[in-house]
Amino acid sequence: MFRLGYIAAYSGHSTGSALDLTLVDLSADNSARFDPAKSYAACTAPVEARPPEGSIDMGTGYDCSDVRSHTNAPTATPAQRKWRTTLVAAMRKQGFVNYWKEWWHFSLPGVGGQAYDFPIPPRRP
Repeated sequence: MFRLGYIAAYSGHSTGSALDLTLVDLSADNSARFDPAKSYAACTAPVEARPPEGSIDMGTGYDCSDVRSHTNAPTATPAQRKWRTTLVAAMRKQGFVNYWKEWWHFSLPGVGGQAYDFPIPPRRP
């Protein structure tokens, strides 16, 4: 994942300069909940087969590390492309820049502080 560019060695998320977000249709029924006993399809499957996340169908699930998640992926339908474009335009209007490999990832240039990194100790049984 590092080599493919989906995970950075130093994340802007830990400095406060990056965030992940999507669009939600507030008039839709978003009551579906994740069922750990259910077998869901991959994040690239049709939205009905993926785990419920309550967002508008953007073509892939949120945090899906696949070429179909690239913001301008040719596999996105016209409707999915429209929603991706809407999200990018709204964020750009506020000064954010989209990471082209993830339709949901945005950073705000010139902000952010020192990385909030800390060791994670092994879990004790």
